[in-house]
Formats: sequence, C-alpha cells, structure tokens
Amino acid sequence: MRAGGRPRKVYVVTAPASIRGIYDTWDACRAAVSGVAGARYQGVTNRAVAEAMLRGEGLRLEPGAYAFVDGNAMGGIGVVLVEQGESGPVSVRELATAVYDVFGRAGIPSLDTRAKITAATDSLQNILAELGALYAALKEAAPGSALTVVHDYEGVGAWLEGRWKVKNPIVAEVVAACRALIDTRGLRVGFRHQRGHESTFAGRNDFAAYNARADKLATDAGLRPA
Repeated sequence: MRAGGRPRKVYVVTAPASIRGIYDTWDACRAAVSGVAGARYQGVTNRAVAEAMLRGEGLRLEPGAYAFVDGNAMGGIGVVLVEQGESGPVSVRELATAVYDVFGRAGIPSLDTRAKITAATDSLQNILAELGALYAALKEAAPGSALTVVHDYEGVGAWLEGRWKVKNPIVAEVVAACRALIDTRGLRVGFRHQRGHESTFAGRNDFAAYNARADKLATDAGLRPA
C-alpha cells in the first residue's frame, strides 16, 4: 500500500507464458519484456486487478447503471451511460456535447450567457467541462435510479462527496446545481475514480475502456465549431 492507504500501481504481463506475472516496478517489467516478441503488458491500479487479468477475467462491470464522464479544456463533454446486466451491457448511450449546450439551459447565474461560459472555460480549463459532463449525466439518468459515476478528474467525486472544499465561486454554483439535480430527481449516486488513459492492452478492463470512449467523445465535441 502507498502512504495514505492507496493501493500501489503494479505492472502485469499476460503473454508470453515465459514471463507472465506481476511486477512491482516499471523497471522490473521493462527488463522482463524487453526484446520479447508478442509481450503484452500494462500498468494497473492495484494487484487485485493484475491477478484478475492473469486469470483471464479482467475487470468487468458489475450489474447496474454507470455514467462515464469526461471533459476537456476545449469545452468538450463526453458521457457514456451503460446499463449493465448479468451477462453484459443491456444498453449503451453516448453523448458528445459542449459546455455551451449543457450550461446554456442550466439556469446557473455565473453561466447564464455564452460570454460567461467562455470566460469560465478559459479560467477553469478542463474543470468546467468535467463538471458539465457530470451535470449532463445526472440529467440523462432515469429518475429514482442508482447510478455509479466514473470519472478521471478526481474533483468530480471529491467535491460532490465533500472531500474537497470548494473555493472557486463558479465551481461552487455548479456543484450545488449537481447536488440539486440528485435531490430533485431522487438519484442515489456513487462515485468511482478511474485513472485516465489506462491501457487495456494486456487484458479486459471495462472501466478503462468506457473511460477512453468518454474521453474520445469529449475530444470530438471540443473540436467542433463553437
């Protein structure tokens, strides 16, 4: 475990059989795979995930509803809503949009004009779009449902759960608006942090795969003409 109780990142090699295993450092993993044809390896968040990959199981979604959310400094927002059943996804819905579309109708005083949204995006960089993705996901979720929000920007969960103190007044308004949506729509929301740009090269990881898709949707939306 790392200081503070967080699991330590490790490296897993799933092929070839001669070097299959879990390596505690990148240097050890690199030494094992260097020059080996067909080597499949990647860093993962903890040893439990690595062991699941070695067993051929990978990291799969448990049954339930998930919202994978992401945003970027260009104002692009990506959301992937997944309804997961026992044997796989029952439905997958995607949303690629922008901060102007999300906050233009939100009724948030600090973001009630296009000029204000532009200024906020410039000052907050990716943060406004990250929270915009959460807001959009909460609007799309079925009323009264339980939802796991998966995010790669830690502030999404930390602010909503009260683990981070909100200092910026615009962020405070958006966080309050998200909490209001949760209350008025009767949602039961949990948060899960997913490390961004995590590979799925060595084995299945549904969290990383859907996070990557949300990132791509946000990138595509950010590149569209404003």
